Order: sequence, then C-alpha cells, then structure tokens
Amino acid sequence: NSDQGENDSGLGELIFTGTGSAVPCKHRNVTGMYLRMNNGNSMLLDVGEGTVGQLLRSWTSTLSSNQAPTDEYRSRLKGIKAVWISHPHADHHLGLLRLLSERAAICGSDDPIVLMAPHDMFDFLAEYRSVVPEINQSYIPVDCCDMIHGRVNPLGEKLYEELGITYCASIPVAHCQRSYAVVIDGTSFGRVAYSGDCRPSNRFADVAHGADLLIHEATFENGMEEDAVMKRHSTIGEAIDVASKMNAKSLVLTHFSQRYPKLPPLNESKDEEKANEIPIAFAFDFMRLAPNTIDLAAKLTPALRLLYPGEGDDESEMATGKVTAKELMAVPGVFAAKGVL
Repeated sequence: NSDQGENDSGLGELIFTGTGSAVPCKHRNVTGMYLRMNNGNSMLLDVGEGTVGQLLRSWTSTLSSNQAPTDEYRSRLKGIKAVWISHPHADHHLGLLRLLSERAAICGSDDPIVLMAPHDMFDFLAEYRSVVPEINQSYIPVDCCDMIHGRVNPLGEKLYEELGITYCASIPVAHCQRSYAVVIDGTSFGRVAYSGDCRPSNRFADVAHGADLLIHEATFENGMEEDAVMKRHSTIGEAIDVASKMNAKSLVLTHFSQRYPKLPPLNESKDEEKANEIPIAFAFDFMRLAPNTIDLAAKLTPALRLLYPGEGDDESEMATGKVTAKELMAVPGVFAAKGVL
C-alpha cells in the first residue's frame, strides 16, 4: 500500500537490537535501539554489547538480491548521527566502542557522532582512546547533565539539522548515579520518550506528557515489586502506570529480566484493561516498528505467546533456596550489607 511505500522510501523505523537486561541470553541481547528519522538519518538509544552486529543482521536481512550488503552497512553507519546513553552500566554502552571504531574507519574525523551520555562515559572513552586512538575525533561529547529539561541542549541545532529533532532533553531518574530518561520531539514517530533503567518517575511522566511513543523498561513481572525496588527497576504494571500518567498514545515494553527469555507474563486484569486503552507491545530482538505498525505489534502479543510457550527453560526458573527480596528488605540495615546489591 501507499503507506508501506512511503516507509520504504525513508519514513522512520525503530529496530530493537536487544531487549534483555544485564547479560545476553539465548533469546535476548542486551539493550539497544535504532531510531531512524524521516530523512534517513538515525540515532541510537543505548548501545549494548553486540549492537553493531545485530544491526548488520537486521539491515542485510531485508536487502534485495541486487543490493550489496557492504554498501548498505556503510551507508547505514554513516547515517547514524547521534547516540544517547542512559546510564553508565555496561549492558547499555559496551557496544559503543565497536560503533565508534567502525564508523571512524568509514567517515574518518569529518563526521563525528553527537554522543549524549553521563560524564562517566567520557572518562571511560578517554582511557580507551589511549589504546585505540582512531576514535579520538569520532564523537562530540554532550553531558546529559547539560541537557536536563529546562536547559538548552548544547548541540540542539546540529540535531535539528541532521535528524530533524526539535527537542531533546534528559530527565534524571532513580537507578544508579547519573541515570537519565530522554524525551525527543520531531522524530518520525512524533514525541518519543525512553525511560532508560529506572523506578517509575512522575517527573518523567510530566515532561513527556502526551508522548506518541513511550519505550519503558519492564524488568520484572507484576508481583515482584520488592525486587524492582531493591534493584531500582520497574515492573510491567508500573511501566503501564507511567504510560497512563503520561497520557502516552502507545507503549513498548523492553529490558526484561533474563528470567523471561521469551515473553514475560501480563497477569493482572487491570493491566489487561489498560492494554485495551492504548497499544502495548512487548519488544523482542530484531523487532522492527514503523509509525503505522505499532497497533499491529500490540495485537500480535497473544500470537507470540502461543508461538513461544513456556518450556521450563533453566533461565526462567528461579533457583530454590535463595532469600527473597521481600525477606531481605525486612532486615534492618540490609542495604549496607556487602554483596546484597
């Protein structure tokens, strides 16, 4: 149809290169997203280890027989104009090193990426440059602290020129030190809000109010709120509540604990009711969304559950004999205990 033709000619897309937390497993890589704009250029939202390889597989899987994979790879890498890193944990940024190295080999120092990240990342890259000097001129650093909502993004004009983005701001959230969510206006999806890793945030919901697409972490299933509090993540229900407060038009859940190698359960009737109010999709690796296919992705969730029924995988079974998060939280001073967090 005509919509599909427009999308093929350059309308945006969102590709999930990883949808799991902490470490890769058989079904899910660690976090990464590729957000392509209407002009064909793109930005990455977190770059977990293996992101470049996942993108290569995704890009080449859709090529026609007369298209050269190498040309497509080079073109797509050159088209990545910005990267957003939500926080310093390795499962959200280790793929950045290969990205910068590969892109530097193609573009040299003439077309550096806008790298928006906590300042810890720039200390890390400064040390890495002593080993791989080729990445020295491969990025322009922007500290997330300098682009918090209410401040002017130092490279806002460059983002507009290269990506069409009219607004890009960070919102501090509760996870580790220097963790941020992001709100981006002017994408092919409209207003995109991405939570990074965090506990539910009212401030994030306020700043991103009316988002066309909310991408929110949902590390734990409902009923594991104590674990979510201890590890400063969100449950599925909490992510849906944020979408409701934000008045988001659609929601994609991602960053699932590797105890759910396939699809985590949606097991509360109130969440199922909210799923009828807005499209809610569960992300999986290599999932490719266009602005006009989010509703379809949400409707496919029941079919995916039938395609990947529980098989008693070792990854999905909790080890017996472990102290639960609820039991730990009942112990005074537990957060000062070595090895708990």
